[in-house]
Amino acid sequence: MAQEAEVVTEKKKLPIVKILLAVVGSIVMMGVGAGATFMYFKLTAPPDDNPFAIELAKKEAEAAKGHGEAEHGEAGHGEAKAAGGHGEAKKEGGGHGEAAPAGPAGKPVPSKEQFATTYFEFPGNFTSNLKGSRRFMQISIGLATQYDKKVIESVQKHEVAIRSEVLTVLAEQTEADVSGLENRKRIQNLIKDTINQVLNNITGFGGIENVYVTALVMQ
Repeated sequence: MAQEAEVVTEKKKLPIVKILLAVVGSIVMMGVGAGATFMYFKLTAPPDDNPFAIELAKKEAEAAKGHGEAEHGEAGHGEAKAAGGHGEAKKEGGGHGEAAPAGPAGKPVPSKEQFATTYFEFPGNFTSNLKGSRRFMQISIGLATQYDKKVIESVQKHEVAIRSEVLTVLAEQTEADVSGLENRKRIQNLIKDTINQVLNNITGFGGIENVYVTALVMQ
């Protein structure tokens, strides 16, 4: 009988516990739902009623204002710098773009020569005894012409005849005839006339305009 009474008592307690648990669970769920509803309305309320939104809007406005002032300051500084540079450039330029006084007019640069000059140097030297002396002279000779290449080709073709006549002219010179700058120029002109004469006699045309003594040795 005692055991049956205990079983009945336990059966009575179980519904009471279940009821209490259900009541407590309902209260907890109601509290959670009320809190969620409160937070929802707080967060979704208009800016005038939502303190979080108001604070966030204030911070965004201050940040935007500070950024705008910084950009304006940089722009103003750049404009002032540009204006200062313009003023300095104007000052250096003479204030009103005054040009520096021009110097005296120089001679015009001569234009490029109309005809190309062709040069030729005889291979080897010309060696000849000097007249009335035991000494001899050794020279190197170069030519120049502004005629076409046929003149140089004629010189190369008739080099033997030219050498013979030039050596004959040199053999007629004394030591005094080849000493000094003026005498060297005279020898150059004499050789030029001799070469042109040889070419005229053979081809009918000379064409040598300058002769240069590129080396001269007397021993």
